[in-house]
Amino acid sequence: MPAFFEPAFACPDTLADLWHAARHAYLDCPLPAVFKELTLLLALRRAGAGLVEHALALTRLGLAPAAVLSALDEPRAFVDQLAAARDVLREQHLHLETWPEDPVLRDMLMRCGLAFAADPQGGADGRAALAAALTPALYTRWTALAAYARGRAAWFELHPDLAQRIDPPLVETHAWLLREAPGLARHFGDPAVGARPLVAPALLRLIDAVPTGILQLDARGAIVMSNTTAQRLLGHGPEALAGLTIDDLERGALRDDGQPLAPGSPLRRCLEQHKPQPPLTVGLRTARGELLWTSLAAVPLADDDHGAAIMVTLVDIGERRKIERALQESEIKYQLLVEASDVFLLCFDRDGFIFHANALIAGLFSSTVDDLIGKSLGDLAPDLPELAEAYLARFAQVMEGGIGVSVEEMIEVRGKTGWFSSTVVPLRDFDGQVTGVQVVARDITRRRRAEIALRAREERSRHDSLHDPLTRLPNRQAFMEKLETALQAVRQGRPAFAVLCLDLDRFKNVNDSLGHSTGDRLLISFARLLQDCVGPDDLLARLSGDEFGVLLPNVQDASDAIRVADRILAQLKRPLSLRDQEVYTSISVGITWSALGYERTEDILRDADTAMHRAKRRGKSRYELFDADMHAEAVAQLTLESDLRRAIERVEFEVYYQPVIDLVSGQISGFEALLRWNHPTRGLVLPGEFIGCAEETGLIIPIGEWVLREACGQMQRWHAKYPHREALSISVNLSGKQFAQPALIAKALHESMLVPSSLKLEITESVIMEDPKTASELIEQLRREQVHSYVDDFGTGYSSLSYLHRFPMSALKIDRSFISNIGPDGENAEIVRTIVTLAHNLGMSVIAEGVETRAQLDLLAEMGCEFGQGYFFSRPVSRGVAESMISRDCKP
Repeated sequence: MPAFFEPAFACPDTLADLWHAARHAYLDCPLPAVFKELTLLLALRRAGAGLVEHALALTRLGLAPAAVLSALDEPRAFVDQLAAARDVLREQHLHLETWPEDPVLRDMLMRCGLAFAADPQGGADGRAALAAALTPALYTRWTALAAYARGRAAWFELHPDLAQRIDPPLVETHAWLLREAPGLARHFGDPAVGARPLVAPALLRLIDAVPTGILQLDARGAIVMSNTTAQRLLGHGPEALAGLTIDDLERGALRDDGQPLAPGSPLRRCLEQHKPQPPLTVGLRTARGELLWTSLAAVPLADDDHGAAIMVTLVDIGERRKIERALQESEIKYQLLVEASDVFLLCFDRDGFIFHANALIAGLFSSTVDDLIGKSLGDLAPDLPELAEAYLARFAQVMEGGIGVSVEEMIEVRGKTGWFSSTVVPLRDFDGQVTGVQVVARDITRRRRAEIALRAREERSRHDSLHDPLTRLPNRQAFMEKLETALQAVRQGRPAFAVLCLDLDRFKNVNDSLGHSTGDRLLISFARLLQDCVGPDDLLARLSGDEFGVLLPNVQDASDAIRVADRILAQLKRPLSLRDQEVYTSISVGITWSALGYERTEDILRDADTAMHRAKRRGKSRYELFDADMHAEAVAQLTLESDLRRAIERVEFEVYYQPVIDLVSGQISGFEALLRWNHPTRGLVLPGEFIGCAEETGLIIPIGEWVLREACGQMQRWHAKYPHREALSISVNLSGKQFAQPALIAKALHESMLVPSSLKLEITESVIMEDPKTASELIEQLRREQVHSYVDDFGTGYSSLSYLHRFPMSALKIDRSFISNIGPDGENAEIVRTIVTLAHNLGMSVIAEGVETRAQLDLLAEMGCEFGQGYFFSRPVSRGVAESMISRDCKP
């Protein structure tokens, strides 16, 4: 309540407005009208105000004036009747959502509520009974009614003038009401006169409760009343204050500016002019001589006994002044901070004129702060009217919307261009009205330049991330991004495109023989050649080591891409110049195009790469156009690779053995270990179907290692079982990758404990000729370790007999393609004879594979060939069958 009382001292109309607004809560209450009016009548009886209005309302609702008088004279009757009503309500266990229609039940509920209104302490049980009988929503409305009634009574006690604002209809019916119930006169008084004491006893109790100091001075200026708060603030007791006058209050008092309060104090003006005086900051002397800073206000009062009087309110603002002083000091510190900072500060009024600025902005315009005051933007930048107009428009936007704006922009000031970050915020007065704008700007030129440099570096980094550092061509990522763009364009109806995948043939040989620096120069020279072969709209990129890609947009059909491939292949017929040497090279080209209906870019590049590998397998230095068969082949190859990996894990392989026959004695001299794959669905798979895939994927190493261990271990077991056949040997085919790892051979011999001389390693000419020098060293190392080396499939590789003497081989095996046609009239008979003679001259023995007839056997024996192998003797057989052969061969 005190928070609402205080404004009424300075402006009673404000309190009246608040009162009428609060009254709406009473009017909207859904409880019965008789109940509401009786509740208010009981609450207001102590204030002695507003009773006429509610008494008349009750008579209109059907309540006799005598009943109204009874309620005023004996309000505790409701408390006395409370027990019975409370007990009945408890027995019925009600939980009402609306006020009941039953008159008996309604009467019980009303008695519970009226008992609390008549005596809040004695009627507390009624409040508990209502809480149990009503729903929370309805009970909340009742508590709001009770709070409103008690609040209204308190307001009337504090402000009697509210009770005197009686409508004319009440005055006209006042006499009738008194005639009907004369006893009401002692409660109502005379509404036409409205005479009441200036300060009623109930009002004095409320005045003592408020935190505002209150003094009442009579017409002579003497203090006739003071409340507890005023006594505490001034340090005087009630008797001491009663002996003071207006002169005592003004003695030593100061205004806010430090000047003496008298003469012309608000106290004297109110007393002499009978007009309210608005609050004024005044420093009053306390009983101890200390200065008490207050907000002092005075209003005139009507005193029938003593004439005019005034009411003075004192609000302690000592803490507020401390806060205000701290705020002023903070503002000073803020000003010093602004002056010492690197910000430019300008304040403009609503008309666009400067009323505050700091030294930094003044220095920017080669001026002083005083010279800037009163100038406009047009005065500061007469050569830049557009800039001034833009800022004025921004000021107008901020002042109209009341919301600040922040921008970064480049501005030219006195011939110098720089970047500035500025914030424009509205300035407001104490009423919240916008009075102007404040502009805070900071020079961010160095930061912007750093950002521009950083952006340039990021762009360079982005460029570098999308380009190959060696050839300066776009890299794989950039190629894929362009390819995605081209694919999207085709989906939108744009012309088709083609993709070429190019790979240098035998590039590894260049690196290994001439060095990586030469290989790099070859790539750079090749990239330049490609740039000359493609058009300005085509995209050339380096996809990986020696692999390049070309994107040809706007092609009519695949023939456009074929013409580009032919042009590149034709250019490579001439050598590439690499500083002091010339290098011939060739490429394999794979081609595909978008008309095949691609959905993903990776599929396009995959198919072009598949076609390129087909070109390599078909002889290199050519192109291949992708088709559906290639994709099926690639998928089959991928499936085969997956199956091979699972086969290695599950050991699905098996070694078969084909006997090698001594053509002189006719006995088995050894076996060749041949790999077979027991595929879970395809059955027995021969090496020709999967060795190529194993070579390409590198799986040949674990497969070959397993075959070598298995063959050596089996031969050692046969030696142990048939000790008189310790001359039996085992031949194992060695791939190029295995040949380069002689440690695997030593490991297999060590684990199996096989005598090294019992192992024959068969190596093809192509493996040997890939790196003749290294091959010679490895073969010599094997010879020193007593491991024999054979030249496998002799005649199908390089067939250069002049190289044969450079390798310390134990024997050579003539390929079956020569043996199949060496009959008496065969065209290969002399070739085979020459090979046999050459081998014998070099100290090598000869093995003929693919012997299938008796005539072939007799001719080979006549030529002096030592060993033979083929279907004439036996097909490759399992381990058990091979052991049976050894057993039979051992019998006399």
